[in-house]
Amino acid sequence: CPKNKGGIIWYDQCFLYVTTIKEEIPIKTNYENIFSMYNSNNVRGDVHFFAKRVMDFLSELTLKVEKTIKGVHVILYAAGEKKLGKNKLYAMVQCIQLTLDCKSCLEWSIKELFKNSDIKQGARVLGTNCGVRYELYPFLRS
Repeated sequence: CPKNKGGIIWYDQCFLYVTTIKEEIPIKTNYENIFSMYNSNNVRGDVHFFAKRVMDFLSELTLKVEKTIKGVHVILYAAGEKKLGKNKLYAMVQCIQLTLDCKSCLEWSIKELFKNSDIKQGARVLGTNCGVRYELYPFLRS
């Protein structure tokens, strides 16, 4: 299809999705074109406690991305930081505005971060509809 073009760019702080392909709006989540990246550093201490705290914080951020503005449902972006023992945990979640079910996409991505028992100090899941990321260092500009 020479005139139907699209692309996605994942940055550290967000992602950009551009397409000329006419799709049904809102767009169903594409769970096939999602991949994960992990920080190479292992977690010190109780990895299960760490994973639980990260999941709780990402779930908390997920609740902040959906908003209704003047009767229009808008899906955006949420980021933050949280004290985690001696460290700070930095995280972000994002959906494209056209996604049918942002919350489900983010919940699936959060579970994907911890599907194996090799818990890392940072990770991200990148997809065409949504993305999540956490690290023990600030990766966002304030």
